[in-house]
Amino acid sequence: MKCFRIATARSSVAGYRESRRHLLLSTPAMLAGILSSPNRLFAALDGAETNDKLDEFIAETTQMASALKSDDSAEGQDAYVAYLADAVLRVKQVSRDNLSNSSWKGFDPGVFLGAPGRNSAFFVVHFELEPNAFLPPHCHPKTSVCTLGIEGSATLRHFEAEASAPNYKTGGEADFLIRESRRLQLEAGRISTLTEHRDNIHLFEAGSSGARGIDVTTDYGGDGSFSFLSFDHNKPVEQGTDLYRAKWIGSNI
Repeated sequence: MKCFRIATARSSVAGYRESRRHLLLSTPAMLAGILSSPNRLFAALDGAETNDKLDEFIAETTQMASALKSDDSAEGQDAYVAYLADAVLRVKQVSRDNLSNSSWKGFDPGVFLGAPGRNSAFFVVHFELEPNAFLPPHCHPKTSVCTLGIEGSATLRHFEAEASAPNYKTGGEADFLIRESRRLQLEAGRISTLTEHRDNIHLFEAGSSGARGIDVTTDYGGDGSFSFLSFDHNKPVEQGTDLYRAKWIGSNI
């Protein structure tokens, strides 16, 4: 069967904001499953419905997200997170009730996490950063993430490890180069995505009013492990470049 593509694109505003919609329908079963609910399909594509509740977003994207997730190629993951990016823009409010009472990893200023819901394709991580909190750079192996700002502001920076970088599990004390691939201000209604294949390392620096948002996180067969990185994120290898020298330091910091 041919691969059918329905695609639109839009990108604008100062800093970075991009939202693309792609549907890659590559098997008869996938096509039949999606088209069994055509009203929902076209509402998702055209933004005809308004959804400001997280539980509705989770329920309404289950079928489409599960279908698109089956293609874990670089192009497939980009199409998948582009679909999620459009859909999650309808989420305007997330209750703080699910946030932990204690700061994750003991970070001070605090970083508070919650797990408000999931479906068969993804799970949602709710995060709140206290004013001027710093969430250190970390990787997301075998994972894609769609991050939505809910309130406040944080600088979100993405990096990619050079091809010669050691595995995050076995890197030890060996250093390697990473390249800053993207930087934006995460604010209410703004989105950033990463996949297994691009922008897979990121860090957050909250502004003076703190920041809150959600990560729509999808696993592609990983074991749940990850690693923080140690590097001076304000000091590139050479002034005027986007290269930094880093080390894997594990998840227990």
